[in-house]
Amino acid sequence: MKYSVVIAAYNEQENIGNLTARIVSVFDGMPEADWELIYVIEGTDGTLSIAQSFAATRPQIKLLYAAQPTGLGAAFRRGFASVSPDADAVVTMDADLNHQPEEMPRLAAALFAREADIVVGSRKVSGSTIEGAPFWKTALSNGVNVMIRKVIGMPVADQTSGYRVYRMSAFQSISFDDTGFAFLPEILIQANKKKMKIVEEPIQFIFRKAGESKMKLLPTARSYLRMLSSRLRKH
Repeated sequence: MKYSVVIAAYNEQENIGNLTARIVSVFDGMPEADWELIYVIEGTDGTLSIAQSFAATRPQIKLLYAAQPTGLGAAFRRGFASVSPDADAVVTMDADLNHQPEEMPRLAAALFAREADIVVGSRKVSGSTIEGAPFWKTALSNGVNVMIRKVIGMPVADQTSGYRVYRMSAFQSISFDDTGFAFLPEILIQANKKKMKIVEEPIQFIFRKAGESKMKLLPTARSYLRMLSSRLRKH
């Protein structure tokens, strides 16, 4: 089984070392697994140099770098283009330790046990926990999820979660247009339209304890509204 983990990191020097060490530890505990970790790094703080120190000893770690930020969706598009074609599953997660790498094996196992195309690490199903998330972020996420479920009929409770596992066959048939945070629900809307099986598994979401959040209220809200308006015209 080969896993390809794709993570976009913009000025995350406070978190990148801990995150990388934990991901490597997870895979070291799965000796039967083949894996690669693709970082799409943007910004000019120390994130790149820290990641390079890990990549120097772990050839499974690939680094893509741009000094200027291009947007979360655009960064993931670059990362997705670098996924090895022989991967069996593609994993995405945040770079700020919102998502716990130790939950990755369980989410990946659910992909195959539940015969799914996409597993969403969900904050909105039984068994999930949320710690420290600011009110505005929770409210925005809830509003977007309710709107998309009602207007488009999406059967997924947490469409804005970035912690996901994609079956490779499903991953290869997905594309998206949005360059911001709204690429996350856009992917699920497209997958649902293609009759893919999307399931949710509970996660422990811990809001970042270090560094600055890159999600800003007004730009993110506009990104979601543009995406939704575009999808409604195509629906």
